Amino acid sequence: MDRVDSQSVLAEPIFGQIETVSLTERVISALKDAFFTGKLKPGDPIVERQLAREMNVGTPVVREALISLKHEGFVRRVNNKGSYVTQFTAREVRDLYTLRIELETLALQWARTRVTDADIAELTTLVDRLVDAGTRGSRSEFLKTDLEFHRYYWRLSGNPVLADLLERLMAPLFAFVVLASDLPITGAMAREHYIFIDALKGLGEPAFTESVRKALSGFASRWIAVTGRSTEEAPV
Repeated sequence: MDRVDSQSVLAEPIFGQIETVSLTERVISALKDAFFTGKLKPGDPIVERQLAREMNVGTPVVREALISLKHEGFVRRVNNKGSYVTQFTAREVRDLYTLRIELETLALQWARTRVTDADIAELTTLVDRLVDAGTRGSRSEFLKTDLEFHRYYWRLSGNPVLADLLERLMAPLFAFVVLASDLPITGAMAREHYIFIDALKGLGEPAFTESVRKALSGFASRWIAVTGRSTEEAPV
């Protein structure tokens, strides 16, 4: 038997590779955290030089981050005025929620054929956390957990294009309606999400689609009504 040189045998690596996170990605992450915690509110101006100074980065880095956030829907650019945290009109909220009902129903229909017991357990854990955040009235934690819950079954649909579309359309909308409204965040509001889990656990068609559409329509009605009272229509 040939002698094996121990130094020539590659040992199984102990550590995984460390991902390099660019300055731009760090600025994007910091800004999103400010959006989701309410430190930056809908309609607030974003001054590039001020951000660059506070974060100790170059203005081009901030500008690149804002361009990315604009494409994601979190930031709007007004010619000759600057950048602002996205603020939706009542009409935009209504149109987006109408679209959400259709897209999320489709995502859930596809997720239904792929869901496992492990998925049900993870979704249940997320709603449990959501109920806890709602009971404590933690608006920022409620928002983050709510988005995490919906993202889970967007991905579970198995269609990355649909999941990406929902992310780009809904994430800024969720942040706006939760943070811009004065509607109290409650545990009861969070418990409504168990409807989706119950449907995924065993409802057949057409009961499945009827159940999820009813729940999504209820969410839409609530937030459309709230933003309709508190948001003025912007000129077209």
